[in-house]
Amino acid sequence: MKVFEIIPGDFFSVLVSPNREIYVDALMKLYEMFQSEINIRLKAFLTEIEILLEDRVYIIEEGDDADDAEPASLRGKARLIERRFEKTGWVEREFLDGSFTEIITPNRYAITVMRMLRELSDERISEYNSLVFSTYSALNQAYTDNRDRMYEALLAAKNNTEKLDFELRAFYHGIRGYLRVIRENTDVNLLLKNHFEEYKKIADRVYHPVKTMDSIFRYAGPIRSILTEVHYDDALLEEITSKALSTKAYSGAEEAREEILSTIEKVIDSYHSISLLMDEIDAKHSSMTKQSIDKIRYVMSADQTVKGKLVDLLKACAADETGEEQVYGILQEGITVNRQEYIDSGSFYRKNIRSRRSNEPPQPIAETRDIEKEMLGAVVEKLRSGYSDARVKSYMDSLFEDGKTEVSSGEIAVNNDTEYILTLLAVVTAYKGRRGFHIQIGEGSVEKNGYRIPQFVLKKGGNR
Repeated sequence: MKVFEIIPGDFFSVLVSPNREIYVDALMKLYEMFQSEINIRLKAFLTEIEILLEDRVYIIEEGDDADDAEPASLRGKARLIERRFEKTGWVEREFLDGSFTEIITPNRYAITVMRMLRELSDERISEYNSLVFSTYSALNQAYTDNRDRMYEALLAAKNNTEKLDFELRAFYHGIRGYLRVIRENTDVNLLLKNHFEEYKKIADRVYHPVKTMDSIFRYAGPIRSILTEVHYDDALLEEITSKALSTKAYSGAEEAREEILSTIEKVIDSYHSISLLMDEIDAKHSSMTKQSIDKIRYVMSADQTVKGKLVDLLKACAADETGEEQVYGILQEGITVNRQEYIDSGSFYRKNIRSRRSNEPPQPIAETRDIEKEMLGAVVEKLRSGYSDARVKSYMDSLFEDGKTEVSSGEIAVNNDTEYILTLLAVVTAYKGRRGFHIQIGEGSVEKNGYRIPQFVLKKGGNR
């Protein structure tokens, strides 16, 4: 469904109006009343708007219903504002049940927008919740002690993972704003405030908790391990599916099971991507700290050295094209640069250094590392991080197009390294009987564009 099929077309007109500051303050007051009162009485809301309008100028707009008896009074302007909210779809007016008392009710979409406006205007920094530990704690407790609550634990894991991913991405992109302040300013006080006050607040709220008490690298492995065990435990999946069906949120058992498996795979894949995102954040955080300190040092010492003065002259030359020749003339008159060289006894030859042969016993050969084993381990780890279970399953499903139930190795196209690796992983997955696939391996191999794969017949469903 499209956005403007839900909200009126002129819903956001109050935010671009000449009176937008008054409208936003009135909406914030309405949001406060919504949080504290079940029924918002119209008279009480009008009184709050009157208080906001004291010593403020409200401009009557063309779209306002200015038929009030006293439109110039505070009460008249308050009624115009309330009617503007009603006309643009922010609120609806109705009577309290069993009485003639008028109340106003914010629309559902309006409540969401008001909450967003409150969060944007709130300068307080909310505390970071232990999203990673909460995910691990819920999954571990449900898996070991309360398996009947595993469905709720999966939902909590999904919500916490989405929040964590949002927090980290917002932090990563937010660093760019602080870097822009460093590039565009030369005021030491502003640079110090940007680094030690503004940036430190956001870093203490997100970056440091994730790196220390709520470490992703500490809990990501156990979380993926628990979810993998649940993924391949058919009895537990049946129990979770039954619990999901009791919520009446799914049309049938098949839809519920697919949603549960999708949730498990999404959380597992998310923690792979979050680990990579943390590496990017670490690099950006280090760059931010280095640039900030370097700029502060440069600004504090630039004016006290010849280098700083030369930089100022060059900046002035670059900024003022009309005076470019004049600046160059001053530099040529005031600075003389010559290249100097000299000749000494060591300029034409280099004296040999004699070495004396020693009769000492040879040094023992240090124990060498198993390089081949280390390289193989690195390749396996790369495969695990780059080719998730969800990606392998999607590739296997793509082989069975047009209702096929089996496909042979001769029918599979292998054009690059990615398709070659996915084919091998598909063989391993089917050989273990996972995801409803089975395989019959024959003798010999097949060569595809320089890649060699074994002879096999891959089957979907049925017996091995």
